[in-house]
Formats: sequence, C-alpha cells, structure tokens
Amino acid sequence: MKIRGIRYFFSEAFKNIFSNGWMTIASIFTVIASLLVFGVFSVLTVNISGIVGDMEDSYQILVYIDDKVNYDGVRTIGEEIKETDNVSDATLITKDERFNNFRDGMGPKGTTLNRFEDDNPLRDMYMVTLDDLSMSEDTIKVLERIDGVDEIQRNEDAINKLVTIANYIQTFSLWIMIALAIVSVFIISNTIKLTVYTRRKEINIMKFVGATDWFIRWPFIIEGIFIGLIGAGVSIGLVIGGYSLLTGIISSLNIGFITMKPLSEIVTLIVCSSLGLGAVLGGIGSFISVRKHLNV
Repeated sequence: MKIRGIRYFFSEAFKNIFSNGWMTIASIFTVIASLLVFGVFSVLTVNISGIVGDMEDSYQILVYIDDKVNYDGVRTIGEEIKETDNVSDATLITKDERFNNFRDGMGPKGTTLNRFEDDNPLRDMYMVTLDDLSMSEDTIKVLERIDGVDEIQRNEDAINKLVTIANYIQTFSLWIMIALAIVSVFIISNTIKLTVYTRRKEINIMKFVGATDWFIRWPFIIEGIFIGLIGAGVSIGLVIGGYSLLTGIISSLNIGFITMKPLSEIVTLIVCSSLGLGAVLGGIGSFISVRKHLNV
C-alpha cells in the first residue's frame, strides 16, 4: 500500500469524525461509558480475585503424624509431603511447640498444664499449603497414603466456597465483558452507518471510477478505531483517577481487612486492556456497518 493511500485513509477518517458532529460525540461518550464500566469492573475483579488468591495461598490443611514415628521419621515424612504434586509448602510444628503455644495462650492458667509436659498428648503436625484448592481432594488422597500420616484435617466447606467464588468471578467477568462489547460495537456501527449514508453519492462515484471496496472501507474502519481510542483514553483517565482517590481514602481510614492492590500493579492492565478493547471494538463496529450498509 502506497504512503499516499495511507495518508488519504487517515485524512478521510479524521474528516468523518469531525463532520459527523454530535453523532461522533455521542458515540465517544457511549464508548467512554462502556469502557468506564469495563475498567471499574476490571479493577474490582482484580482486587476480589487477589483477595480470594490470598485466602487460597494462606489456607492450609493439617497433616498429623503418628505419635509412634521418631524424630527422623517425621522429617522424612515432611520431605515426602513437600514432593507431592500440588503442595507448595509444608511447615512442621512439633508436638512440643504445639504444647507450649497452647499453654502460653492460656495465660496464667496455663501452669495447670505443666504436669503434662513430660507426657505430651499432642502429635507432630505439618501445616500444608496447596497450589490449587480445586485439586485438594486428590492431593489429600495422596498424602493419606504416606506411611506415618495418622490424620488429615481440612475444612471442605471453606475449600469449596473459595473455589466457587473464584469460578463465579471468572464467569461473571466474562459475561460482563461480552455485554459491554456488544453495546460498544452497536453504537460505533450506527455512527459509521450514518457516515456511509451521508457520503453515499461520493462513494458511488468512487466505485464508478474503479476504487476497490477495501479502498472505500478503510477510512470508515480507521474512523471507528479512532472513536474507540478516544473513548478509551478518557475512560482510562477516569478509572485511574478514581482508583487513586479510593485507595487513598481506604489507606487513610486504616481498615485492616480491606486491602487493595497498588495502582502500579494494575495500571498496565487498565491501559492496555482499555486501549486494545476500544480499538478492536471500534474497528469491528465499523467493519460490520460498512459491510452491511455500503452498497457499492
């Protein structure tokens, strides 16, 4: 493609944007609204997923060792646990440590347990962290087969709830993005359709003198991409500004149980996803409109 042709496409696209006036402005604001909702929902999803991920990372199952296993045997079992698939970490808490922690937690009343110090009824225990909670049942079955493992304690309800929440977030996010994409494509498509209609005589002349369909279509597609990028740029500014303000407020309130990811960790996601989605939706909306309504 010659440089002169590319210049023509871009100049026509810019001219179309300004010639459509209020329709272009309405389309840009609609794209802004759609991508703003997308951006807000994206950062919300990222933060909720982060919270669920932290809960998954901190969730542990308890593997109790048979009290007949000696010191070296307990360490050997620990190595087997760590080598098990889907196990990210295993921390040993000896029966003496458990006893001392329990006694210290009782405060002054803990002295009543001193008589059990030489006859500790507790067992050595490993606190095991899993990589993927959805595979917890299979992992537990493998751990139960390790020689010397006496009992495994886990909260199945907590595991199922965490996995369910994570799945709901992913599914809901997907459907929201699909809905927003359809709305944006529809609005941009209508804007380009208006441009095609107002320039129908000029287009017929261009076709008559030998212009190809794609030569006629490219300016409209570029126009749609520009509309998408403009709307994306404004929505990015609003999302970033709003997120910075919100994180500042939450930080000043010092609410310990609410943690939000730093802006630096999600700014790339916000910018790239919004610009990419805006450009793609704009191009698709234009292509659909031109293909459907450009009778040349």
